Amino acid sequence: MNIWKSQSTPLKMRILKSCIFPVATYGCETWTLTKKDVEKIDAFEMKCYRKILRIPWTARRPNQSILQELGMKERQLLKNIKQLKLKYFGHVVRHNNLEKLCLERRRSCGGQERQRQTKKEMDSRHF
Repeated sequence: MNIWKSQSTPLKMRILKSCIFPVATYGCETWTLTKKDVEKIDAFEMKCYRKILRIPWTARRPNQSILQELGMKERQLLKNIKQLKLKYFGHVVRHNNLEKLCLERRRSCGGQERQRQTKKEMDSRHF
């Protein structure tokens, strides 16, 4: 007997947002998101929504129609990740500690600073 069939969609969405998404985004504040990562996050989110609505993966339905059925205008997971990254960035900038020094590319032990950042380092600063 499947206990999930009898549960309402709003309850399933609350469980998804309170139990599944936090586990999936644990430590996301420090992630460097590439385009491929963003696509995988979006795919995971839509897969979760399809599971909640019991839409098989073989059904050819546009993502926008699934979001409309759930009463959503846009996807939430990537938006939440960006908010968490921005919140962490604000926390680091307000404090005078090692993370801030690393972010500003200063070395406390002296030496020459790096001249150029790699592509991934520059991309991770975009929120």
